[in-house]
Amino acid sequence: MTDRAIRVLVGGIGLPWRRDLDLGRLLIEALDPSELGEDVLVEDLSYSAHRVMHTLEAHRPRKLVLVAATSRGRKPGEIVRYAVNTEVAPDPDDVAIRLGESVGGVIDLDHTLVVNRYFESLPRDTVVIEVEAGDESFGTGYSESVDAVVPRILELIRQET
Repeated sequence: MTDRAIRVLVGGIGLPWRRDLDLGRLLIEALDPSELGEDVLVEDLSYSAHRVMHTLEAHRPRKLVLVAATSRGRKPGEIVRYAVNTEVAPDPDDVAIRLGESVGGVIDLDHTLVVNRYFESLPRDTVVIEVEAGDESFGTGYSESVDAVVPRILELIRQET
């Protein structure tokens, strides 16, 4: 539990050593929290979905901004920003599968969203900034496509806070 009121929690989700898929975690490290205000918390949420739920319950932010790279078949480096519909619960069978996978070590944006929507731990104002990965291979550093959009992603995060 924190002593300060958290208006916005900016959370990065990434997979270490998986090039572009590590974007969320690395971007969080690149942010200067002092630029965002005392009521903004910047956190690495690169852990299982049920643990993210406990973090959200501990801080109770009014707004959540999640940042991650995904693989959805779009153009590498494409940025998509969307609000999460927290009013519609996901399918319980999907939740059971994803919760089991999360306990087993799967870490990704989709698992985090599904599990936390189901347990109603996401704030009503939850925004995702998602970037299409270009290189998911083992290693460090971003692909050229993702590296080129990092300044824009950081700008979008700042606009959300």
